[in-house]
Amino acid sequence: MRWRRFLWVSFLCLVGCDGGGGEGLDGGGRPPSLPGPGCNSVRLTSYAASPSGGWCEFPSDLPMLPAFVRDERLTAAVAEPFNGGFLEGEPGEACGECWEVDTVSGTRVVMIDNLCPNEGNPLCQGAHFHLDLSLEAAAALNGGGLDEASARRVACPVEGGVHVLINDENFSYLRLQFVNLRIPVRSATVRASAPGSAALPLRRSGGAWEAAGDEPLDAGGEGVVFSITSAQGQTLESDVIVPAHPDRGSTFDLGVQFDDQEPATGGACVFTPPRDIFDDDFGGIDGVRWQINPWGEAEAGFFGRVEDGCFDGACLRVMTLAQWSGFHLFYRQSFPTSTFSRVSLRVHASSPGEISIAGANDGERCEALTVPVGPEWATVSYDVSTSCAAMSEINGITIDNPGADIALTLDDVRFED
Repeated sequence: MRWRRFLWVSFLCLVGCDGGGGEGLDGGGRPPSLPGPGCNSVRLTSYAASPSGGWCEFPSDLPMLPAFVRDERLTAAVAEPFNGGFLEGEPGEACGECWEVDTVSGTRVVMIDNLCPNEGNPLCQGAHFHLDLSLEAAAALNGGGLDEASARRVACPVEGGVHVLINDENFSYLRLQFVNLRIPVRSATVRASAPGSAALPLRRSGGAWEAAGDEPLDAGGEGVVFSITSAQGQTLESDVIVPAHPDRGSTFDLGVQFDDQEPATGGACVFTPPRDIFDDDFGGIDGVRWQINPWGEAEAGFFGRVEDGCFDGACLRVMTLAQWSGFHLFYRQSFPTSTFSRVSLRVHASSPGEISIAGANDGERCEALTVPVGPEWATVSYDVSTSCAAMSEINGITIDNPGADIALTLDDVRFED
């Protein structure tokens, strides 16, 4: 059993490496907002997951697991505050749970097989629902480099029955994990196979389960049998006899499988980047917000959020927008040009001048629009669908100054349908 350390150190620093342990949790240790039954915003990173298993104590290459797990390695570590799973069980209940994740590039189902711990990992401390994807899942989704996506809990698309994986044993002890689950296990018991034997409750132990008694679990008989209850309350009795002293690493098909009694409703989630580029603050979630990247003399002077001289609330100011200098307003991920039809913004300049606006994708620009600016607030609309028709993707807009030096203030910068 091991806790995987978070690998994205440089990304963690972007959101505050001074974050102490447990930030984002309330006094009871719960996340401030657990994912709901529909589509939820989720933040994604990625790491090199080992197929031999992590905190959940099951290898992802077990032969009974679905092909997307067994062959494609589409797995994820869940942030520790969400480790009780979608239905808020005890820590560890998220193990084996499945989430449908949609990025700007596609939709795939991933299975939880590991934990991203609070300690040392600000992104995993519960301020926002967070999954740390395996590198394989990140590649399949073209996400996981500190991105936002949409996700919903779904029943795992498994075939066959729930299996027991034996991780350790002695005459009166079993350490095990339940795998190939449609719905996670909430509670379980084990008893000797002989009729009338008393049932012993299993207890959570990290990401796995253990059964420990004072006497041999099989009472000197043929073996043991299990009863399992899902996180939705369905109880299944298995009549499969597991040997008294199974080999470590062996698996046993219990011959039963949970039903999803609260299936996800509606169509698949569709993630759309935040349409508000700047509205009182940069749009997006912590760690994955729209950003400003100035160049030339615009970079040398002040640039950023201010609360004075705005059209409404806070606004964005670039104090030294000299001729031929400018700035990008960009998002971390490129998205299809067809996502939005136009971008609107309110502009104010310290003196009469002009600015050039263009959609852009990592420096490559669409057709530009040049507009006059001055001391009176004006609303500008840039037609993305027409001006960027030759580009399949964009990730922001670029504003530069072809004329006289000005200080430029922007407000209510947003994409629109």
